[in-house]
Amino acid sequence: ALGGLPACPALREMLSALVATSTGTVATRTLPVLQPSAAGRWDSSNVASPVVLLPREGVAGDPWRMFYYGSDGTWSDAAATPFLPTGKCGLATSADGLTWTRATDECVFAPGERGAWDSLHVGVGDVHWNEDGRSLTMYYLAAGDEAVDGAPAGIRMRIGRATSEDGGLSWAREPEPVVSADAAEGLFASWPRVLPPALTGGPWRMLYHSFDGRRWRAFSCRSDDGGACWTREGLALGPGEGGAWDEQGVGTRCVVPWRDRLLMIYEGVEAGSGTHRLGGAASADGGRSWERLDLPPLLEPGGAGGDWTAQVVGTPYAVALPGGGLRLFFCGKPSAERGGMCIGALDSPAGRLEADAWLPAGKRVSGSASYLKGMVESPLEFRSGEALDNLTPNLKLLGGAAAVSAALVGGFLAANGVL
Repeated sequence: ALGGLPACPALREMLSALVATSTGTVATRTLPVLQPSAAGRWDSSNVASPVVLLPREGVAGDPWRMFYYGSDGTWSDAAATPFLPTGKCGLATSADGLTWTRATDECVFAPGERGAWDSLHVGVGDVHWNEDGRSLTMYYLAAGDEAVDGAPAGIRMRIGRATSEDGGLSWAREPEPVVSADAAEGLFASWPRVLPPALTGGPWRMLYHSFDGRRWRAFSCRSDDGGACWTREGLALGPGEGGAWDEQGVGTRCVVPWRDRLLMIYEGVEAGSGTHRLGGAASADGGRSWERLDLPPLLEPGGAGGDWTAQVVGTPYAVALPGGGLRLFFCGKPSAERGGMCIGALDSPAGRLEADAWLPAGKRVSGSASYLKGMVESPLEFRSGEALDNLTPNLKLLGGAAAVSAALVGGFLAANGVL
């Protein structure tokens, strides 16, 4: 055998029993962590596109921050017909990344003045802390009322930049976009995600996507001056092969460190049905080139996210958790007739990407069962010293595991080449 658990039936049986007898049951239902607000408020129709910042190390009481966009079903020009859930941007905070409260009843970022390039609708793309550790930079998507080749007003989206000195409650925008649309790519340049040098190992890099009237494609550009000026690099990830679940293209996406590479979780579109799902790609060169992972979609409408995602899932944003886990924030909607966009969260405690690895965020006991289940079913995923380090806390969280020694299990794993 390949050093996996099939060569060790005793260990496989032991771990299977632990999963089956744990006092925590694996949860199969999740609910949104942020929903549209009360009627009459700016985000009463939709909330989507979460961008989540973890608390800063060494800053006592610093909260989790979630920036998002939303609308009340209208844009700044009442004559325009919104075809996206964009409009304005808001901020919610959390002490634990699970329970979220709006920081203010008002939006924190609105469209620009009448006649400006961003006067009709805006949406947060990405936010990061600056080197001073106190100020923030936001890259956002926006459009004015310009109509393009018969397309509706608001389609000519560009990418802008703004800064905040008060933790994201107010923003000062730069007067011109930092990345404009290119006809060779499509109708717009939008939904930016920005990778700092700490992730790329080189320049700042921005991933964004466009639509040419037929398909969605993701592109990249780079900056050598900290994000003030950007140079296009070309295609980052195009549509999938014929018949694939993402044949019609690649839309919104996020990037997070994952094992020894960068992981992109992206929103793919199926040809014909137009169904949106979330899948994965990886980069070993700092985000310049990407290769799809040989896995089915990690999140389907109505899947691990629950019934409230039955119509669509999208706008992923992942953060790394201690021990190699991932927390995935995303938006969903139940149906065309019922409810607006909401924001949800799922955890993969061991960082696995298969559809069955995702659990309602914060379900630690369920997560421990999932971690051990992963060892049983995919032992080659756990070939690292980190796996043994994670065994003890995961075993302790399982009620049926009190008499089982993590060292004993680790010994089995080592003897069979898994560690």
